[in-house]
Amino acid sequence: MNETAERSSILVVDDTPANIGFLLETLSQVGFSVRVAADGESALEQMQYAVPDLVLLDVMMPGIDGFETCRRLRKIAKLDQMPVIFMTALSDVQDKVRAFAAGADDYVTKPFQYEEVLARVRTQLARRELEKKLEQANRDLEARVAARTSELTSALAEVEALKSRLQRENRYLKQEISDSANSGQIIGASSSLREVLHRVAVVAPTDSTVLIHGETGTGKELIARALHEQSPRRDRPMIKLNCCAISAGLVESELFGHVKGAFTGASERRVGRFELADGGTLFLDEVSELPLATQAKLLRVLQEHEFEPVGSSKSLKVNVRVIAATNRDLAADARGGRFRSDLFYRLHVFPIELPPLRDRQGDVVMLAEHFMRGMARKLGKRLDRIAPQTLAALKGYSWPGNIRDLQNTIERAAVMAASDTLVVDWDLGPPHPGPNFQATNSSASGGGAAQESPAPPEERWAAAPTAASDTHSLEAIERNHIIATLRRTHGVIEGPKGAARLLNLKPSTTRFRMKKLGITKSDYFTDI
Repeated sequence: MNETAERSSILVVDDTPANIGFLLETLSQVGFSVRVAADGESALEQMQYAVPDLVLLDVMMPGIDGFETCRRLRKIAKLDQMPVIFMTALSDVQDKVRAFAAGADDYVTKPFQYEEVLARVRTQLARRELEKKLEQANRDLEARVAARTSELTSALAEVEALKSRLQRENRYLKQEISDSANSGQIIGASSSLREVLHRVAVVAPTDSTVLIHGETGTGKELIARALHEQSPRRDRPMIKLNCCAISAGLVESELFGHVKGAFTGASERRVGRFELADGGTLFLDEVSELPLATQAKLLRVLQEHEFEPVGSSKSLKVNVRVIAATNRDLAADARGGRFRSDLFYRLHVFPIELPPLRDRQGDVVMLAEHFMRGMARKLGKRLDRIAPQTLAALKGYSWPGNIRDLQNTIERAAVMAASDTLVVDWDLGPPHPGPNFQATNSSASGGGAAQESPAPPEERWAAAPTAASDTHSLEAIERNHIIATLRRTHGVIEGPKGAARLLNLKPSTTRFRMKKLGITKSDYFTDI
């Protein structure tokens, strides 16, 4: 039980008994002191006599609604800084804008997810605690300035630095909560996955460095997050860095930060990922892509728990647990001189090997149905099942892109869906290593069961790359897939309709893959 939970009280304002029961049980179990109110008027009355540390406020209630309740409590001096999290089933952007305009600090969407509720509550309590500390620091500073005017310049610089770091960490934490809420669960019951989860449970409570190895799309970040959430560091942030998405010239600044004037353009001090992760976890994805010079500095941090920001001669001590991930054979890279062997042994303390999806055939159906349900909620569609023939096809495919490949396929299926059943349509979409999908109306053919499109020739499956396919074949397939996607988006990479979104990649990663595969504008703009 963390210290914040032990000393924090929460007021739940909701007129639905089921919601109150869930929140009461969830929050009480981790040590929060919970009170409840059934409407806005009684909540405001309670807060006149006993001020909680945080309010979970329902939007739709009898009497005054959540928006008006929040506006009124913000007018009360002793309540104006208290964290308020709205609880809403509404997805309209205007409603969320109204919530923040009324004075809300955050919102949580119904139906509730246990991890999301706790994460948002803890973040807002931690934010308010930091604000109180900063307010106290400012009061102390004012007293010092009054007594010793000569200390004014250095004291103000110290406070500004603290404020900058807190704001940066708060922004990062909010992004992490958003990513966590959308990153999904670890789904599956195969023996290979159970072995991975067993190893996670064994090593998570320790501070041992973990090296996660697995093909692209196997869920390395999910495993890293599970390690962090099951560790004693769970109340501190898990900071992540994709090493292949940062240029060699900037990666040291990203990891270790820099001081003002360290190089051209360094107009202020930058806090690096190690400093942000102090007390928590640093996840280095694609660690094999780090330059050799940076590998030497990373080795020093692992050995001595200290580093110097770029341009500084002053060492900073940190307490950080490192989790690294790669899809390469680091041992072979170390033997070939492409990766420092001493760093390899430092990272390889506790290896975890993630099985590819082709070795988890029993999990394919569970994953497909999980992704289908998630997309149904996201798109507001009714998707009840995947046609039996489609499921058989999914289980029979090798999935070279692993779980991410399957997720993308199901997402395309859901977008195209015109009924409640997903079926294969082999003639839709650009060339892709996996199948394309469409839904047919379940009432077609006289109201019978959904009819799947005619099965494709077996050669189409046989031509799909397998584990034994050579690297050139896979790269050719990936290159064609990216080019086809860029043609669909007319060359747009970023944004909700960009190629990166359709490929389920970050824009920086998409550009990196384009460069590595030699893709130029002439490949997807035919008029060049």
